[in-house]
Amino acid sequence: MNYEDLKAQVEAMDAPQAKDYRELLALASIAGGVWPQFGEHLERAEDCRGFFKSIYDDDACRFENAWAYWAKMNKEPWADRFEPERALRGVLLENKGLFLEGKGNELLIPLHGRGHGANVYLFADSGFNAKAAELYGSINGSFSCVGIELEGAFDVYRGHRTLIFERWTIDKLKRRAHGKGQVRTGCDCATPW
Repeated sequence: MNYEDLKAQVEAMDAPQAKDYRELLALASIAGGVWPQFGEHLERAEDCRGFFKSIYDDDACRFENAWAYWAKMNKEPWADRFEPERALRGVLLENKGLFLEGKGNELLIPLHGRGHGANVYLFADSGFNAKAAELYGSINGSFSCVGIELEGAFDVYRGHRTLIFERWTIDKLKRRAHGKGQVRTGCDCATPW
């Protein structure tokens, strides 16, 4: 398959799929072709769906934007393709999510699939493709979630029945080392809500 065929197939898609496939094409394209790392995927593909699926199937592409968009669009169970510091799989969703508990306070983080099993992951800073998940917020302090004890600053992400904590790497000035944010230390988390 060549780039012109890929582009023509995406443009010919029906309305419900067209938006997502146009976005995928934009993420995979550069200067009238695909990014060099996707060249072999395009040559082997028989159609546009096969092209994007082959990018998703290739672990070498798992930090690419097109990979993340495909995973999110298709609700793929992608988190196990990265190396978490800790993983807890099959946690029963008895409520409409999972509770984050710290110093007498609780926060319910909503997840889909009540009555189903959810997965909880802890990753190092930049340890997974964050664009495949939805950022729920950030938290700093000591807390636990379904028996996993956490201390420090974290971004909290949600996916399809997946909860992810990404540990921040902090510099000497209490800022996130990669320039994504700042740790707030003035909050007294011991005060009940």
